[in-house]
Amino acid sequence: MRHTLFLVTLLLPTWARAEVLDKEFSFSTLLVVAVVGAVVAFWVARRRPWLLVGLLPAVGIFFASHLSELLDPFVGPAMALEGGHAYVVASWASPLFVVAAVVAGYVLRVRHAKSAL
Repeated sequence: MRHTLFLVTLLLPTWARAEVLDKEFSFSTLLVVAVVGAVVAFWVARRRPWLLVGLLPAVGIFFASHLSELLDPFVGPAMALEGGHAYVVASWASPLFVVAAVVAGYVLRVRHAKSAL
């Protein structure tokens, strides 16, 4: 019995190997937040720009917390290794996609307002 307990204790760290991305946002979550955030941000910028005061900080906090983990000198390389190139590109492109949607919605709003004059 003591030998079995010794072997189990010795091999336990190999069984309890934890992945880095298990504790981070998944690729699908990242894409859903980017797409839904961009669509909602476009609509809000086009129809009700004053709502951007609440929407942009909420989306910004999500992306800031994610990118802060990706920029960490210890966690970031492990995330990049485990998630791959697509995960890193999606992590950096997602906030830019939301900002581009806001700009596009606002430009269309201004263009529509000028054409109505």
